[in-house]
Amino acid sequence: MRALAVVLFLALAPTTVPTMALAAKPKAPAVFTLTTSDRGNPYLPVTVKNATLNVRIALSYDQGLVLNPAAVQRAGVKPFPIIGKFSLNNTPFASGKTVIRFNLGTATPQGLPGRKVPIAWLETVTAADADGILPIGSLAADRVDIVRGETPPGSQTYLIPKKGKGEAMIRTRIGGEEVNVSLELNIPTTVMNARAGDALIKAGLANRAADIGYWRPFPAVSLPMQSLTGKAGLTIAGLPMRRMSVRVSEAEARAIDARAKGTSTEQDDEDTITVSADRNKPKRGRDPWILIGRDVLDDCSRISFDRPGERWVLTCKFG
Repeated sequence: MRALAVVLFLALAPTTVPTMALAAKPKAPAVFTLTTSDRGNPYLPVTVKNATLNVRIALSYDQGLVLNPAAVQRAGVKPFPIIGKFSLNNTPFASGKTVIRFNLGTATPQGLPGRKVPIAWLETVTAADADGILPIGSLAADRVDIVRGETPPGSQTYLIPKKGKGEAMIRTRIGGEEVNVSLELNIPTTVMNARAGDALIKAGLANRAADIGYWRPFPAVSLPMQSLTGKAGLTIAGLPMRRMSVRVSEAEARAIDARAKGTSTEQDDEDTITVSADRNKPKRGRDPWILIGRDVLDDCSRISFDRPGERWVLTCKFG
């Protein structure tokens, strides 16, 4: 929304008409720069209806503002009538059934024009460190630079094509699989689902280790992960792999470590399945995905979302 009527009025009104006190709306800049906090993430004040919220800027998904319930109440956001609520089972947000509410609204980041975005929220908190999460692609700038510190001598520039127009994901091939790759500053290590891990193993690029850890993508969510040992010199999307783990089911985790206990259900979710053993319900699980975490990205002093070039531009020095 660009308030076209107001612009036309100001342009055509006689000079004798008193100028109304209107706050100038910022124009979309060619380059918008963010810095990361001590937590390793970029944050930005974002105005939604009646409230200005502290929002974490995410690199790993394409569109949609995800809010905590308290932020929804402060902003006065309401779900779409009738169709603005649905339920899903076995989501990464929580075990069992998850109720999701949504609507469309304008999100206005500080220093940028507002944009109409889908707004979604759960009955539980999705961001412990902020009021919500907004993807970098929702920022109205040709290029968004995330500055993470001084650029050390000997750094190199990595140009990584994005999957498609307007998308944040990267597409790469591992063996016979097309794999969706995303950058994610909110996780300490690189994680992937079972199909992506299986592709690495079948290609001879990684092996499973007898070690179980936990991925905590959201508060009160703890998903069991099995460590992977990568082949020396392994890179994905041109970036070196450091600490990797792959999603496993609760049963698989306990078979490796009897003490293992996460928050997922006993029933395998789609991220733990490579090929179903049920002949009556054959499926291959969710499309293979990898989230590259801070184990890799901490060696990058600048991460840029280049919209016109449809690419990520990373300035890194890998030891």
